[in-house]
Amino acid sequence: MIKQLYQKIPKFRLDLWGRGDESPSPVTTYYLILVPVICLMVMGFVMVFSASTILAISDGQNPYLAYARQLIIMALGALVLTVVMRLPKKLWMWIIPAVFLGTLIGQGLVLTPLGVEAGGNKNWISIPLIGLVQPGEALKIGLSLWLGWVLVRPHIDRTNPLHMGVNVGLPVLASIGLIMAGEDLGTALIFIALVAGALITAGIPLRWWAYLSVIAGAGAAFFVVQKPSRLTRILGVLPGFRQEPSTHLPEQSDHALWALGSGGLTGLGPGASREKWNYLAAAHTDFIYAILGEELGLIGTMFVLVNFGVLLYGIYRLSTWHHDEFARITTGAIGAWIGAQAIVNMGFVVGLTPIIGVPLPLISTGGSAFLFTCVALGVVLGFARRDAGMERAFGVRNLLRSSS
Repeated sequence: MIKQLYQKIPKFRLDLWGRGDESPSPVTTYYLILVPVICLMVMGFVMVFSASTILAISDGQNPYLAYARQLIIMALGALVLTVVMRLPKKLWMWIIPAVFLGTLIGQGLVLTPLGVEAGGNKNWISIPLIGLVQPGEALKIGLSLWLGWVLVRPHIDRTNPLHMGVNVGLPVLASIGLIMAGEDLGTALIFIALVAGALITAGIPLRWWAYLSVIAGAGAAFFVVQKPSRLTRILGVLPGFRQEPSTHLPEQSDHALWALGSGGLTGLGPGASREKWNYLAAAHTDFIYAILGEELGLIGTMFVLVNFGVLLYGIYRLSTWHHDEFARITTGAIGAWIGAQAIVNMGFVVGLTPIIGVPLPLISTGGSAFLFTCVALGVVLGFARRDAGMERAFGVRNLLRSSS
């Protein structure tokens, strides 16, 4: 029995770049995604406890009890990821329209009395017995799945502007429109990256990108000038407009750079951050990368950066070489979403991108963002798992046959 099981296990092949025209090993692709996900979740487990305890103490709460909620969310996220990656493709193809419509309606609830404003954006809803939920995170999954589903429908002509406008353009505009109704420009920009990832993977005509870039740029510019604070943040990272750090009236970005700089090579040690003591705002959410650098140093920040790089490379391999087009397009959308969010988050911590208030995937504190990112990665790992033959190797039916 053991010998039969071993023969069925897909063999790992260390071929990071493939061999000529031969597609790279799908087993390697699977582990290039799975291993970084586990490493980032473990890092998030450590850093969330370190960065969130101070906030709990400031609010007069028991830091361990406050962290217990986040610990439950992380455990639930790991469970959800494990379950989602085992869902069959047929089920996804059947429920995707309902999932997208449900997440779109959920985002619309921010405009009802259930909507809650936080940080100048009305992007939360309050659900009894659950608490605050950010429906925009769920809508990212709904739109990613919808784009993969609709772009492979047999009646869709990807070179026909009318087909693409009705089946892709309208759902995208509805999604981004509801996000901007809550004035959450940062999340809207991540949605634009998500859509771009799906369309690039789907191979839409190259000439369309000029028009799409103009539309996206004009839309972003219009919303930027609506609020002076948005324009100030953008100008703050441009050469010639950037302000030098001030010790008299330091800004959030100044505290972030001081945290990173004081960490050195190995950091001050886990839990030893000084900036998290209510000097750096949002230290446990948007700016947790700065606290990570202060406590774990350059080694810790590079560990996270390398893991994101490996994860995105694995997603790129899957979106390029997977045999199923639905899987490739959906993976391209999710990869662009997670990649853009990670780059922007780490970018504004080091002063390279404007502060737009998006969390670091799998690292930052947050129930909605963490859970729905786990769902998205579960979808991607499910594609990789089926492509690598994991279901055939470890399926329950095969195990029963081997034992009989």
